[in-house]
Amino acid sequence: MLKPALLVLISAVSVSPLLLANADANYHSDSTSTSTSTSTSTSTSTPISTSTLRLTPTQNSVLTSSLNSTPAINSSEESVQSSLYPREPIAEKSALICRISDYAKCLAQFPVAVTRQLPSHNDIANSLGFKSAVVFPVNNENVAGLIVINRVLPLIYQNVALNGQIYQLDLAQQSQLTLWHEIGHLQNIALQGKGLPSELTAYEHEWLADVYLVWRLAQSDSLILAWQQLHRRNMAVINDRDNISHWSSPQLLWLLTHYSLEEIKQFEHYSDFISAIYPLSPSIETTEMKEIASLIQRTFNRGVMPVLPNYMFWRQVRLIEVLQPTLSILMGDENANQWLIEQFAEAPTYFDAKY
Repeated sequence: MLKPALLVLISAVSVSPLLLANADANYHSDSTSTSTSTSTSTSTSTPISTSTLRLTPTQNSVLTSSLNSTPAINSSEESVQSSLYPREPIAEKSALICRISDYAKCLAQFPVAVTRQLPSHNDIANSLGFKSAVVFPVNNENVAGLIVINRVLPLIYQNVALNGQIYQLDLAQQSQLTLWHEIGHLQNIALQGKGLPSELTAYEHEWLADVYLVWRLAQSDSLILAWQQLHRRNMAVINDRDNISHWSSPQLLWLLTHYSLEEIKQFEHYSDFISAIYPLSPSIETTEMKEIASLIQRTFNRGVMPVLPNYMFWRQVRLIEVLQPTLSILMGDENANQWLIEQFAEAPTYFDAKY
């Protein structure tokens, strides 16, 4: 049994390396006003310059969300009252999507049995901080959970500093991706014991939510933003190893290199898709995760400490494989490969095998 409202799953990563738009309460709004919090961790003490990457904006503007689809809900006392707040079908239930500014009104849409499982407005506001959204699963025959959208939206670009140069990745449709990630949490909870294991780790919940995001993007006829999500997760963990809790890049890379858009689209229902791919998806055990986090810290946030090419050599190939596509996008193939060779003793062997 899921413990009511105790499973709080946050989609946003640590804010310090990210640049946030000061959007209004409407999570679909576009804002050009930004705050400028930039990570400055570098491998050398050379002056910092800036390089900017933009991902084909004409192809990134095609996504919309069918947020106003309202599933049939039992008309008993425990049902969700009719409202203008968007609902998302989750198996035989539904989830309400609510702006933080409307939280009290959203609670009024729920039966008492649900509101008792949800925190107060102040508790949610404090837990959100600068994060984009939070999801609260609940135990109810009709309600799967509540997704609360923050005022501070969306991420509009992300920076990473390497060898004294800041590389910037512009982010498109990030509020939509965040919303689908949160919906993915609830979809996967609904499938535990029905295509997914009955017990999932916190890390599995995170990467599986991004897998749902990929499936949802495929239904919109494009996987471009799935690659953006992979790069964003990589850049976040480079900036702060604590973001490894949300590091879905190993699984996303595997998925995007083993399945085409058309192959994913063939799965009309997410439940069929996740049942097919979950047993094949790469897993990362706790020990490996800790060692990769240590390797990331030593590589990207070592300050004035010297390069140690043999450090954690047994984990280097896994890290090189996952980071290389992102570094290539930011730095170019030749520069990225050369940089990796300078950092990791196992890189030449990896590239010899790959090419």
